[in-house]
Amino acid sequence: MSLEERYWETMTRISAHEAMCEERSKTIFNRLENIDSQLSQIHRNMFLIGFTLISGMAGLIITLSLG
Repeated sequence: MSLEERYWETMTRISAHEAMCEERSKTIFNRLENIDSQLSQIHRNMFLIGFTLISGMAGLIITLSLG
């Protein structure tokens, strides 16, 4: 195999490698966005659950103290 053939083979392999890495990066970025969105939903739900529990306990304490 000549030097020029090895050069072009190497360039072809590097180009293919760059394309695969770019695709993987896009996939990883999309997955991270999905994970971030899911964590935001979990955070929101936990806040609502906590607020509901605290409000319910406060209402119970007020009800018991007035009665």
